[in-house]
Order: sequence, then C-alpha cells, then structure tokens
Amino acid sequence: MVAAMETAFSKVLDETCPQVVVSFPIDRYVSDVLERLARRRGIPYVELTASLVSGMCMLMYRGQLIKTSPPPHEEVLTEQIRIIADPSFTPSYVTTSKRYTRTRWLRIFTYFKIRGWGFKLISLLKRDPRSLHYLDAQSFLAHKPRLCDVRVLDLIDWNWRDSLARFPKSRRVFFGLQLFPEASIDYWLANAHLIDYENLLVRAAKAFSDQGYLILVKDHPSQFGFRQHELIDRLKAIANVVFLPYEVSGNEAVSLVDTNFTLTGTLGLQSALLGLKSLVSPTYYVTEGDFIRFDDPSEIDGLPDRSALWQGVRDLPARQRHILSSLLEGSFEGDFFSFRNFQRAKASPGATTLAHNLGQQLRTVIRHGVCATYKTASFLS
Repeated sequence: MVAAMETAFSKVLDETCPQVVVSFPIDRYVSDVLERLARRRGIPYVELTASLVSGMCMLMYRGQLIKTSPPPHEEVLTEQIRIIADPSFTPSYVTTSKRYTRTRWLRIFTYFKIRGWGFKLISLLKRDPRSLHYLDAQSFLAHKPRLCDVRVLDLIDWNWRDSLARFPKSRRVFFGLQLFPEASIDYWLANAHLIDYENLLVRAAKAFSDQGYLILVKDHPSQFGFRQHELIDRLKAIANVVFLPYEVSGNEAVSLVDTNFTLTGTLGLQSALLGLKSLVSPTYYVTEGDFIRFDDPSEIDGLPDRSALWQGVRDLPARQRHILSSLLEGSFEGDFFSFRNFQRAKASPGATTLAHNLGQQLRTVIRHGVCATYKTASFLS
C-alpha cells in the first residue's frame, strides 16, 4: 500500500509541479508518503491546524511551529495570556462530557462495532477492501477496544482525594493520557523510539514512583470508550499511582500537582503557563528555558531528578509572555472548523478570512522555503 501510494503521488507531483503542498496534520501513511516525496523534490510541505488561540490557525511541519507572523502587539499578547493562562482554559478541539457512565461506554462501543461492520460491507460491495477509510474502522486492529475493556471503569479510584494528603504538592506529578494512537505522537516526534507511548508512560510512572512521588493519572475525555484496560492495569500495578475519574477535569488535576508529564499534549503548555514544572518532548509550543525537555527514552529514568533540581519559575509573567509570543508568531486569524458544512456559495466570514490569510502564509512559505528538519521554522521577511 505504501509503494502504491508512492507511485500514485509521484505521478501527481510530476504532472502538477506544485510550489507548495498543504494538508491537515499528517495522520496516516498517505500524507506521510506525500511529505517525504515533496521533501525529496524540494517542495515545501506545511500542515494546517487549529491554534490554541481561539479563532486562529497555525502552520506546522511535523509538529514544529512555522512562524510567519511578526511578534504580537502588546494588547493582543496580554489578552491571550489572560485567556490561555486561565486555570479553567480548555482548547476548542477538546470534547468534554459530564456523564461517563457504563451505559454510555457500552453505547459508544456498540456504535463503533456496528460502524466497523458497515464499512466492511461497503468495502466488499465497492470491491475496495484496502481503502484506508474502511480498514481503519475495523475492530480487528490491535488498538481497538474490546468488550472486556469496559473494565477500565472498575479501575477508577473514586476516593483519590484521600491519597493527596499523604504527599506534599511538591511530590505529586500529573500524567494526562493522550489519545492513542495519535498523529501528534506518531508523526511529531523526531525520535521514533518515543512513539512507544504506553511502555514509555509505564517507565516514567515507575521512575517517579521509585522517587516517592504520587502519580495522578487521568484519561483523555475523547478516549472514553476506546481505552484498553491493559495500560491502566500496568500503571496501577505501580506504587502510588491513582487513576482519576473521567469527570475530573485536567485543569483541576493540574492545580493539585507541582509537575506535569506529557509527550505532545496541550496540558504540557497549560502547566507551564500556570508555573508548574512541565516535562515534555519537543513540540510546537516548547520554548527554550521554559520546559524540561526530553528527546530520547534513555532520559526518562532521570526525569524525577531533573525535575527536583529545576530552579522553577522566578518570573511567571515573563515565562507566559515568552511562550505565548512564540505561539502567536505562528498563528493567524481564521476559523479552522469552517470546513464543516462548507458551501462555496455561502462561505462564512471565518472561512473567507481563513482563505485570505492562508494564501498569505503560503506565499511567505514559497518565498522562503520550508525547513526540512524538526527545529522550529521561521520565515519572517
């Protein structure tokens, strides 16, 4: 399938000779192959996605921010600090629900099981058994949930608050689980060894547990009904690991700890803006000196020591300005979600703004080229 996609895209690139390729973030072998072919030919490849800044978009290259905008005006920066550094802030693309019941879990499981059968039937009727869209829905894939995974709900520690009193805040660390499999892990990390996400989490949790930390683990709200119970079993087998109810918000959990661990999740950014020690892999929001960064699995065992030795935040407002100024230099106005129910004859103002500003961003990228590395790319004239 990869070889076939290479052949197809090579033909397309030969025929069209594009100046730039723009896509949503790479999340399948299809766009991954296209990026690699474009890179060989020296064609800039950029990924369009929503910015954490409400009403704005950003361009990335394999998880690294492409900066095409000048430093933000003071009033814009101040306003965004007020919004994003607020402890109650939630990104627009994170879905939340107040009810995480066994009935809801079974309803989600049943729907996607039937959906998989439906796509299987469609693939047979259309004689297209290798369509990625149809294959991705099939329940035989190793990461898909099984009926036995409803057991995740039995692993929740409902009396988790009782554990807090036994550990000072300085000895608590939060592990906000990410969607898995997830494009931001598979395609944003330069070191392929870091994509072994579940084993990495267990290793990190054990490292902190051995150093006498309480580890608060919370699943991603969008992973409800999809998480396999084996990961939670492995984490809970480690001393001092607590699995929080789905109803507990990530913001509340972050407010109770001194350290946050994530790979590419936005909680890494939010915890840094709130003054916590933020342990992260290199990703689009990471700025020099504001995060404790790890680039290789060999660094995992040493993270508790690095966290303990970190001097902390002496000037939180300056840290917030540094991080968000960088983010705004890679953001531009436009409604990323305006593609939903899009009608060309009745384009929404957000879609019109996005089209205009995206065109400007792409022209800048074409003029300056795209950096084919995992370092942050900057294209200011």
